Amino acid sequence: MASAPPTPPPHCSSVPSRPNVTSNRSTHNHRHSSHHNNHNRHNHQNSRLRRQEQSRWNHNGYGSFANNSPLPYANATGSGSGAGVASASAVAAAVAAAAAGDNAPAAFSSALGMLGGRRSTLGLEFSGRRTTRFAARMRSGRLRYNNNKTKHSLIAEEVQQCLEKSGNDVASVDNVLLSYESKMYDPEDYIYLIRECGNKDLYLQVSKTYDFAMGRKHYNWFYKGKLTSTVISQLGKMKKIEHACRVFDVARSQGFGNTVYSYSSMINAYGHNGRFNDAVRLYRSMRPLGMEPNLITYNALIDAGAKGHVDFSIVAKFVDEMVANGIMPDRITYNSLLSVCVPGGAWEIARDLFAEMRNKGHEQDVYTYNTYLDVLCKGGQLDFARSIFADMSANNVFPNAVTYSILMDGYSKAGQSEEALALYDEMKRLDIPADKVSYNTLIAVYGRLGLFEDALFASEEMEICGYKKDIVTYNALLGGYGKHGMYDEVKRIFTEMKRKHIYPNTLTYSTLINVYTKGGMYMEAMEVYREFKENDLEVDVVFYSQLIDTLCKNGLVESAMVLLDVMTRNGITPNVVTYNSMIDAFGDVSALGFKTSFRANDDQTESSASMLIAASSQNQTGSDKEDRISKMFKQLAVEKAGHGKKDLRTNQDFSILWLLRKMHELEIKPNVVTFSAILNACSRCNSFEDASRLLDELRLFNDQVYGVAHGLLMGSRENIWIHAQAVFDDMKRMDNLTASAFYNALTDMLWNFGQKRGAQLVVLEGRNRNVWTGDWSIECLDLHLMSCGAACAMVHDWLLNIRSIVFEGSELPKLLSILTGWGKHSKVLGDGALKRKIEALLNGIGAPFKIAESNIGRFTSPGYLVAAWLKKSSTLNVLVLHDRITASEPTASGQLYSLQAP
Repeated sequence: MASAPPTPPPHCSSVPSRPNVTSNRSTHNHRHSSHHNNHNRHNHQNSRLRRQEQSRWNHNGYGSFANNSPLPYANATGSGSGAGVASASAVAAAVAAAAAGDNAPAAFSSALGMLGGRRSTLGLEFSGRRTTRFAARMRSGRLRYNNNKTKHSLIAEEVQQCLEKSGNDVASVDNVLLSYESKMYDPEDYIYLIRECGNKDLYLQVSKTYDFAMGRKHYNWFYKGKLTSTVISQLGKMKKIEHACRVFDVARSQGFGNTVYSYSSMINAYGHNGRFNDAVRLYRSMRPLGMEPNLITYNALIDAGAKGHVDFSIVAKFVDEMVANGIMPDRITYNSLLSVCVPGGAWEIARDLFAEMRNKGHEQDVYTYNTYLDVLCKGGQLDFARSIFADMSANNVFPNAVTYSILMDGYSKAGQSEEALALYDEMKRLDIPADKVSYNTLIAVYGRLGLFEDALFASEEMEICGYKKDIVTYNALLGGYGKHGMYDEVKRIFTEMKRKHIYPNTLTYSTLINVYTKGGMYMEAMEVYREFKENDLEVDVVFYSQLIDTLCKNGLVESAMVLLDVMTRNGITPNVVTYNSMIDAFGDVSALGFKTSFRANDDQTESSASMLIAASSQNQTGSDKEDRISKMFKQLAVEKAGHGKKDLRTNQDFSILWLLRKMHELEIKPNVVTFSAILNACSRCNSFEDASRLLDELRLFNDQVYGVAHGLLMGSRENIWIHAQAVFDDMKRMDNLTASAFYNALTDMLWNFGQKRGAQLVVLEGRNRNVWTGDWSIECLDLHLMSCGAACAMVHDWLLNIRSIVFEGSELPKLLSILTGWGKHSKVLGDGALKRKIEALLNGIGAPFKIAESNIGRFTSPGYLVAAWLKKSSTLNVLVLHDRITASEPTASGQLYSLQAP
């Protein structure tokens, strides 16, 4: 990890430290991380990080950004320094060089158009995110700017403290306001009270203070409008949108609400409640009423787009309107635009905005950096995020707890939990006080690792520091216990949160349904769903997508199709995650015994789908259709007990082509997970002809990705490799987990259909681009993150390299290892499909490797035995891979192919 930034200002105080928390975690790590050579996981991790750090600075083309780099800082630090991490002076120089003149509209066009780097031919939709859920977080440390010309009185601060102590008692609040009525004349005092109480989420105090202030007869139209604008904004932040609407309507009817500021506040309130369309409607109504939107209006609208997870291109149109009307963006505009980039991880746009913001002289505060880091982490650019993190202190912006929380969350979700925990330790060393966000992030990290003693201690420490456990805390605990199959603890935590009057939200219920269905506890899942319905919570796209994914993973694809229809009829548009689940299900049809047509005629498929949905929905009201979810869980429970008849698993006649056409109609763009799922489906086709025909037809949707896959499958590697390189370059935008899934899927397809040399070249390309992490040396080959096809191809290349070393006269190490898993405590089981595949391969080629006694996921052999085997004349023939089909003979399509011996 990079060196820590300088110590922040001395006003930062330390949180209470836990005695032996580090040693406790080390004990857990040791217990959960046994692997080859009896090295503990902590030492293995440190050595791997040191190797990565050395490679990062020495390898020409660090992070695969050296050629056609989209980064404006690429190679700014001089030869051999790499492009991913730049010094502060290099960053400043690159930003200055990126300046395209002082014309603001032109500059903004360049930022929004992502100029200044190589355009990805796949576009921003080629995103590595497996889920569309974006957990919004409060960013402490964001500077608050008070635009009031008149300051509030000291009496107002005293009143605010009394209001806070009055609790949720109406009479007490009224008494406080009445007792201080004669001492507070200035409306700014009441504006201060509304803001401060709103920031502390004291709804009763906000409402009562506003009503009391509006009753002051000497307040004129101007001050009433100012009070109204303030209370609307605060009500919006507190999610009291209906109350805000009522206040706004009354203010308009009485005249003092027909101002740009009241309308801007209402737009802001809509934004805080995810109602972007309502915000736009209100914005569009202003000019016909004679009100010209100002900078505050546009900033509120852009922020509404960020909070509503609106696509950046939509928000950019309003920025264009703003600049065309002569209103220049300010610091808040840029910060809000960066926030728009967060959900989709649009790091390239954010990078250009960040550089332009600095070039235009706008202050970049801790909120700016936190938002930018969030984009980079969501976009899988962890190394780049680390360099920006180091850049903060060089610009006198000190990281806060939220900064560390964002990085911790990014590393944790990328599977690098040790780095996440190291960041927390670093934050404590720098005496940066943890806040609720960082505690909840830490609890989630511990939960993913299964370190529940540490998770519970962190939750206790959080409460000692004055932060009560909230719904985010409990959702993290539920997810952690559920992931590790601790169902009794899941039930206990769920009961505890309700006993403490912390009410479950949609994420809580979807987490529980996910946990129970993965554990085969379908009746429990059905009961959770019933409770969810009784609480009348809003069903969102993530909730439906989770249910559809559950049905697909259990082979009930037709039921998933019906649920997809229920979802759309209820006005919820599916997203790419929804369709990815269904496409992935089609990849498993052969294992489930479906009668499947990958090439079904579109008209026939549409007719089949319509007939299925119509038959399933006959004589059912909207409410009855929702109840079908309960019936699905019942069916799953019956089938698990062995009493059910899987009548929905026959006569399946849908096609992947039909699903992609539906996505196209809804303007849902496939992402890298979609492509990986389809490639996996191709690898499971019944024949080579089916796979090649499917890929050929899919080229109508994306000629680049499917054209490359089809070309490699058909053996035309020389002609297609330059296009393959472009696809691999686009993989640099992905996080390692997502990129490796794509490489795994592509190599599996090639390997399964006999294109073994092609599969090996793809694997080597991925290895050179650091897609897979692990110990890769003469002594050990780590395959545990690779698919079966990719791992087999890599074994051949590794043994060929060792053979060349042997024939050069060098001595091999005393013991050679091939690692396929880390044993029973690892998330990658030692006794899995990969282990069995590699065992069959090694036996098939006669390699002298045997399963290690201490680790069933590890194959070992003495070096002298491997050397003797490699020297045999027959060994080379079994190690050199060939493609089953090569481009040499003409076919009906005009392509040249030749069939090789398998």
